[in-house]
Amino acid sequence: MKTIFFFLILTASLSAFASGNRVGNGGDVVSCPEKTELLDFYESSLILHDFESTAGYRHIAEQVLKNLSRFSPTQSRNYVRRLSQFIDESDFKSEVTLADIKDSRHLFQPRDEACKVQQIAIRKKEASAASKRFLVDQDLWNKLSERGKAGLILHEIIYEHFYKLGEDDSIKARQLNAYLFSENAQKDKPAEYWKIIRQMKVPLYQ
Repeated sequence: MKTIFFFLILTASLSAFASGNRVGNGGDVVSCPEKTELLDFYESSLILHDFESTAGYRHIAEQVLKNLSRFSPTQSRNYVRRLSQFIDESDFKSEVTLADIKDSRHLFQPRDEACKVQQIAIRKKEASAASKRFLVDQDLWNKLSERGKAGLILHEIIYEHFYKLGEDDSIKARQLNAYLFSENAQKDKPAEYWKIIRQMKVPLYQ
């Protein structure tokens, strides 16, 4: 049974922040007493690829994007650029509870009452020298596996891209993210990737 650790979300008092901190969207985890897992992976029926046990999250993310370049070189290059910027644009906070961004539209609640879907990251609509683009719950981040950390970063990158294309929830971003980390993505041909993109009705083109 999939489980997850304890997690957070920035309080609604975020609305009291300056306009540069206006909430855009975010990322979620399923947190249980024994384990914390990215929502994208938890809800997916796909088998996730097992990366090297010693690989750090940055290396895993790079491997996923290298594989993406087989399908969509331009998309991969753009995501690699954002990957190199993510940590510098992120403010990691400990001992906080991030506000719940109602954009996941997930269709379940964990059966185990000790498990909850909770916010791990928030992307602000605007950033400045005094306020970074991403707000990340440090405590939950520490409880993710290296694959989970890589997944969170790519979730934010994909969702940021899809948001600009008109998506107002994270459903398609989560679906694509889970696919990119799956065994299917390791063996599929470009035609199969672009079939998935067409089925999702995302305006990306070869």
